[in-house]
Amino acid sequence: MKDFDHAVKEINVPDIVQEKAQNAFAKIQEESRMSTNGNIHRRFFKWQTVLAAAIVAVVLIGGGVVWAASGGLAGFLSQSMPEEEVIARLDTPSESEIQIEQSEGEDYGPLWTIEEYWYDGATLYFTAHAPQEVIDAGNMMVVWKDHSYVNGTDCPLSADGCWEEGTGRYTGFYICQVDLANADTSSGHVSLVIRLQLNKYKLMPAFFCVRPDNEIETLAEQELRFDFDKPNDMRQLKEENLSVEGGVADVSVTAAPSLLNVSIVYRLNDSSKSVNDIVQYRITDSKGNSTTAWVSAIIKNNCNDDCVIITMDNWEGLDPYSKSYTFEPLCFQKDSTGERVPDAFDPLEWGGFTVELK
Repeated sequence: MKDFDHAVKEINVPDIVQEKAQNAFAKIQEESRMSTNGNIHRRFFKWQTVLAAAIVAVVLIGGGVVWAASGGLAGFLSQSMPEEEVIARLDTPSESEIQIEQSEGEDYGPLWTIEEYWYDGATLYFTAHAPQEVIDAGNMMVVWKDHSYVNGTDCPLSADGCWEEGTGRYTGFYICQVDLANADTSSGHVSLVIRLQLNKYKLMPAFFCVRPDNEIETLAEQELRFDFDKPNDMRQLKEENLSVEGGVADVSVTAAPSLLNVSIVYRLNDSSKSVNDIVQYRITDSKGNSTTAWVSAIIKNNCNDDCVIITMDNWEGLDPYSKSYTFEPLCFQKDSTGERVPDAFDPLEWGGFTVELK
């Protein structure tokens, strides 16, 4: 895993690529589950296979970006959430909402021009373009810091889509995602700060490929500030203490059109029940729609408690406006010899619960 992490840092693979690669690999390579340290005692990925999955994810996202380039941000987002929700929230920033501060280097104008944005309180998406002068140069590229600040809170920033499919030519077109999970946006006001650099390369990268012995010169650095007000925040937060068979579950849910994030801390007094057996959850909304989601991680909170994490950035047919969601944990189904049955799961009835939202 160390080699893969090093490679990711060196090639600047965006967070969204890593996440989708991990989700894909978790589904197709469940046998590679492996133990790690005492704090996170379940991890899904061996780095060689993750790297292969990351390449697949880049290709998949690249296809979405090609669509987005012709269909705009709406075309990209409509792949994973209701089209009416996408259209209702899509907006264009005014000139007064964007401020650029040049910290050093030559002035090329704004290194990113924001064209469209979409916000639901949990996630901010936007498209950005680098200056045409930079694109035409053939040896320059705008790079971003992968952490931004929203209302003063550190928030991960992912950007993708700056390469032309097939040729690997730098296009300067970006689709960006900001995770607002930790930011307080309850007032409806959002102040996003992004740090950008313009780099000049001896050997221009393509498709995040590492070029050995490359020479990189930073020509300019800027801080982009984007301020807007969106009082129609769709993010729903719910924290609840629920009884389960053999103990209790402290459940925290974030639900918005762009994602469903759930953390469940099981506090069990029955040693015959193990959180480690949980590999998926069957999630059912109040209309009876149902899907399954892989567990993202199981984290040891302390010597007695286990926290299960589920994150979905695609509702998979569920109603994102449902008034309730029922979560049923699943374990691997095994045959008479104790071997796992491929693509077969059994319910763990002791760990199920229902969360009511407003």
